[in-house]
Amino acid sequence: MPPANPATSRASDAPDYGVLRDSMGYLIHLAELANMQGFARAFAGTGVTPARLTALELIARNPGIKPVALATAMAVERSNLVGLLRTLQAQGWVLLEAGANRREKALRITPAGRRAVAGLRRRLSRQDATLAERLDPKERMQLAMLLGKIVVRP
Repeated sequence: MPPANPATSRASDAPDYGVLRDSMGYLIHLAELANMQGFARAFAGTGVTPARLTALELIARNPGIKPVALATAMAVERSNLVGLLRTLQAQGWVLLEAGANRREKALRITPAGRRAVAGLRRRLSRQDATLAERLDPKERMQLAMLLGKIVVRP
């Protein structure tokens, strides 16, 4: 986060952040950078990206979810989901099964996928704890509530 005192930032040759200092968008951007760096450390060696984790969790929690519903829940275009689902299938974590009609497909987690999700959830929990370590429990709940007001969920 930018230094709190503009006078200090000039003395230490740090830039003057101007309007960015109080810009919600900029602060959310910095928080997202911290989150993504932490995610990369927490999930190193797993081959799991935030999108793959999101898809796995949604498929695990919603057996038989249709690809179009998954894309909507993830706020991505269905065409962008194809490669991601192929990767999850290649890992043996997800099955694409026939749905109610010939054109409809349904996604299910495999037993291997369920085991993988359990380990990934533990990693995510540790990452969240690290990300929020400077917040007390009340602040953490408040931050989650405030971010929930900003985030538009499908």
